[in-house]
Amino acid sequence: MIFGGLEHTQKDIALELRSLVQSAGIPNALLFWGEPYSGRMFAARELCYACNVRPENVIIVSDRNHESRIRTALALYRKNRNASAREFLSDTVSVLLQQYHGALLEGISSTAGKKKFADAADVSDILRELETSTEDKAPALADRLEKAVLPLCDANRTSSVSIAQVRAVRDWCATSAMDGSRKFVILEGLENAGESAVNALLKILEEPPALCHFILISSNAGRIPATVLSRVRRFRFNSLDKDALRYIYGRLFVDPSKYPDLESFFLQGSGADDSLLRECAAALLEKRDFDLPALTAELEKTQMWDRFFSLVLQETERAFNEGRLGQRMTQYITDCINDAVIKGGTFNQTRRLTFDYVVFRIREVNR
Repeated sequence: MIFGGLEHTQKDIALELRSLVQSAGIPNALLFWGEPYSGRMFAARELCYACNVRPENVIIVSDRNHESRIRTALALYRKNRNASAREFLSDTVSVLLQQYHGALLEGISSTAGKKKFADAADVSDILRELETSTEDKAPALADRLEKAVLPLCDANRTSSVSIAQVRAVRDWCATSAMDGSRKFVILEGLENAGESAVNALLKILEEPPALCHFILISSNAGRIPATVLSRVRRFRFNSLDKDALRYIYGRLFVDPSKYPDLESFFLQGSGADDSLLRECAAALLEKRDFDLPALTAELEKTQMWDRFFSLVLQETERAFNEGRLGQRMTQYITDCINDAVIKGGTFNQTRRLTFDYVVFRIREVNR
């Protein structure tokens, strides 16, 4: 049954998408928005599968950090060595690989950048081996895959949706598939893109090519220009409840009591020290000393900069609710972090620079 998995996590959306597929009424542009780790990318790819779209007819452009997901999937495969772990690993890596679609190579000018596309092809070869691998080959295959795929995550860390990528997508969409089949572009993080990239996408959405569909994925639809929002059909993804999490963990043979949400699952599974991040976030708000070099080293290793910003915002809200922080200071810190993250994404700034700025500003105002 199409969207069977999605029905366990986002039932209303699954039913609506199924109806659109069965009636052949899929819009040219859709927006899947809501909290991170709510299944938006999963739903987008499920829609592609439901329309029988071949992988080569799907492009993903995204600013997400894939590393924690891939490290977790690798660890799970090494541990369980079963079909569900193998499928989870393959699907997780495939999301990254579709960002190295050949059509996007046109927007790459550097030799190093072009080499990444060749490296991605090598990862695809390993994934094909994975499909038929036996349990005894799992450790060696996981080691090879890890060595090949993690550098691709490094290359993707600080990127935001660019004008070159949008133009490459435009040219790809303008070329009809040989068999007249559909094409899908999954675009995540448009709210962090520059004005030129947004305007270029808008021109495509104003006159979308035939049989081409765009799925925008966003955590903050309010930051997407109204001119773009007016051209998309919106789907609101709710945070996953306990039943949805139990379903996901059950399919992966994971103990649901260990992880309160998917973010914790991926963080702990990738080896990140979430307790250190939480402790330092609280200390920053409470004007206590903390080990800044240790925190910076952990963030450099795991690239969990956005997780730290999220934890600082959570601690800010908690301090306000408990009366330890006034409204004016709460608003200042919230605006400081949000503005820094937005500007960092817009100007393709490294998360380390954004982190340094946020820590400095909060410390300065908290004197």
